[in-house]
Amino acid sequence: MKINEPNKTTPQLVTFDILAMGCHIQVSLNIKRLSTQYSKTEINNRIALLASDVQQKLAHWEHVFSRFDDTSELMRLNQHTDQWTDVSAELFEVLQRAIQFVPKTQGLVTPTLLTSLWAAGYKHSFETLPKLSMPSIPFTNLSDTSNINLNVKKSFQDTPVVNYGNQNIERIQLRRLTDGKYQVYLPSSMALDLNGYVKGWCAMQLAEYVSQIHDWHLPCLVDMGGDIAIGVPRDQVDKPITWGIAIAKPYFSNDEQVHDDEDVAILKVSSGAVATSGQDYRRWWHDGRWQHHLIHPHYSRPVTSDVLTATVLATDTMTAEVYAKYCVLLGVKAATTWLNKHHIAALLIDTDNNVITTSAVYPYLVQPNLIDSIGA
Repeated sequence: MKINEPNKTTPQLVTFDILAMGCHIQVSLNIKRLSTQYSKTEINNRIALLASDVQQKLAHWEHVFSRFDDTSELMRLNQHTDQWTDVSAELFEVLQRAIQFVPKTQGLVTPTLLTSLWAAGYKHSFETLPKLSMPSIPFTNLSDTSNINLNVKKSFQDTPVVNYGNQNIERIQLRRLTDGKYQVYLPSSMALDLNGYVKGWCAMQLAEYVSQIHDWHLPCLVDMGGDIAIGVPRDQVDKPITWGIAIAKPYFSNDEQVHDDEDVAILKVSSGAVATSGQDYRRWWHDGRWQHHLIHPHYSRPVTSDVLTATVLATDTMTAEVYAKYCVLLGVKAATTWLNKHHIAALLIDTDNNVITTSAVYPYLVQPNLIDSIGA
């Protein structure tokens, strides 16, 4: 855990970093309220205590949701199918929300794909997966060795999605007993992966804890590996804090040129959440081919899509995460149509290096005139 003290250029901002749940987590705090009441030493001590509280919460949630720990609550549920199993309120809530997203995403985003992730080689935490065979330019010559060809124009999403019953999601049952206990019935031969949902849920939980539940009620930004939640105090009397969120260029190459590290765009956000999903980073080498974590449920393998990355704004981080993943699975044409139909602020980067924005995202863009092809 690392705490960065305020400096001369940002005297009202302090951050701390934690490595947990398989990702780097950064919590940024606006400490204007504290700086008028306490000394620098007192503030540092208080922030250290807050960071310790956050770390304890993350450790608890990891033991609830980790699919890389056979003793976690989630994995115990996966091991006890075809029966009612007691679960925590946290697991019950996340699973319930995950199920609610299934019809909203035509069954493409579903929590029932753990077996397919295992088959793709994702059995251990991402940082431990084999990448020694990875070329220095991640997307070079993929089409000769993998079913994940990022340059093809026709892909799985060209097949219409007409139902989502093939995942048997309707067979999962949840109930709350009169004594307050929560229970889940998981059908046999089904295994759950809640990782994407959990990151979004945890980010929002932490943002609300810091800004609304903790004694200090500090405005904050929580970044859980790209899933970002804004914490706004309920009793905020000052002008809302506007946070700048950079959308980085994905890793890609056209075999001739590697693009620089300039950001694609910067968003200005005062509340809600932002999440990015894509095929560019969470990749590994397995069974002689490239794999990634976005599984198409109709084919039980990593999707081939012309959406390289998708960034979505929403009122909460789980929603933003799910919709970003949905956009990758849909492909550019269908995703853009769906986003505009529902007036969702989003930014897509396709495999031809083009940036596609929805009209709803423009109020959030800093210098929107700079949005152009990142391959130019």
